[in-house]
Amino acid sequence: MYAHEHSDIDTTDGTWYGPQERGVSVHTGFPNPAIDTTTPQLDLNRLLIRHSTGTYLMRIAGNSWQQVGIFDGDIAIVDRVLAATPNSIVVWWQDGDFAISARNRMRPDATVWGVVTATIHQLTEQQGAAR
Repeated sequence: MYAHEHSDIDTTDGTWYGPQERGVSVHTGFPNPAIDTTTPQLDLNRLLIRHSTGTYLMRIAGNSWQQVGIFDGDIAIVDRVLAATPNSIVVWWQDGDFAISARNRMRPDATVWGVVTATIHQLTEQQGAAR
């Protein structure tokens, strides 16, 4: 229901909405989700990825990061463009293997591959999903 002129609105259920200004809409009843455009869309790419051409997804293997909320099977979002700070969690490369640690705790002869910016933790297993 829309109030196009300055008026009082009395709905069929007896609810009264008092004087309305011109152009002000009053919505009554259950909202129709098909026409609701006031809620911004959630876009995981915009929320989690800063540099799309330099960001990679990696599956975490192992349980050594549980104390900071990173679990076996989680997906790490790794940005290769960001510069690592000493406390950044980084993926590093050494002797043909990837590893993860804080930048200030990685092996001295290792090479930083990228900065972990977020992780995705699934609460339920997807049927048919490869782990």
